[in-house]
Amino acid sequence: MTKKRIGLTTTVPHEIIVAAGCVPVDLNNVFISAADRLAWLERAENEGFPAGICAWIKGIYAAVRAGCVDAVVTVLTGDCTNTRALAEVLRHRGVATIPFDFPSQPEPAAVRQSLEDLAARFAVSLQQAEQVRRQWIPLRRNLAELDRLADQEGRVGSAELHQWLVSASDFNGDAERFAAELGDFLSAVARRPILPPAVRLALLGVPPIFENLFAALEERGARVVFDEVPRQFAMPYDCADLVEQFCRYTYPYDSTPRLADLRREVDRRRIRAALHYLQAFCHRQIEHIIIRESLPVPVLALEGDRPGPLTGQTLTRLDAFLEMLL
Repeated sequence: MTKKRIGLTTTVPHEIIVAAGCVPVDLNNVFISAADRLAWLERAENEGFPAGICAWIKGIYAAVRAGCVDAVVTVLTGDCTNTRALAEVLRHRGVATIPFDFPSQPEPAAVRQSLEDLAARFAVSLQQAEQVRRQWIPLRRNLAELDRLADQEGRVGSAELHQWLVSASDFNGDAERFAAELGDFLSAVARRPILPPAVRLALLGVPPIFENLFAALEERGARVVFDEVPRQFAMPYDCADLVEQFCRYTYPYDSTPRLADLRREVDRRRIRAALHYLQAFCHRQIEHIIIRESLPVPVLALEGDRPGPLTGQTLTRLDAFLEMLL
């Protein structure tokens, strides 16, 4: 029997989805890895999405319209402010949607209620999801080891770190295969030479839509050793249960827990400077004010809109920023 494929508009407790016998599919990853992703954006706009709407929202819509999932978990609070309208359009198109809300604060009781509500929609218990979480503990520890190798040993490049961590939002739909491939990668990394010294950077904000950011950084003698939001997607920390895991997940909540995490990691990883990626037309751009004024290192804002290489203007700003650090 074919398992139902459940699309995700952002990272959710996919332990619940797997416990229900379904396959989680991060629609952001489907969109950005599609060979015809620009055509997908054009399709969304031809079907009525305004040009001045986030490309990720349009890409998610187009991925669903391409028929890659059977239903979509739409995160209505704790992520994009456009997701509620997206969910309405998807339902209008005949797509089944499953709403999920992160609580406003990472309070255990509130987080538990949100998890239980989602579990009920999939007709499973939180205890069943907890069994999946325990099965994935070795996998999340290997993601923590990947993060450590990038930070402390300089054995993992910026693009490699990003790709593995961002893929942890759904484990590419197959946690067992993902775990095996990650184990093979870690074994290979342990045998290869240490990468050349580089300016130690943090990458903050949602995953960048640029195609060549990491290559451009390493060509200029810099490397990302802290990839904030993809690391949050990977949840590479030991927890007592699923509730604690999603209390420690800073992405859906306000800036207080996020800033505490950023300050700790910037200090611990000896970060020289940070790049803050801002998606065009996203409400999270406003958060740059707080980030810039709260961190003890220089912060450069980089704005992107559609998939493609860095523009000449952005490269010039990046060059000037990195030269200041050398």
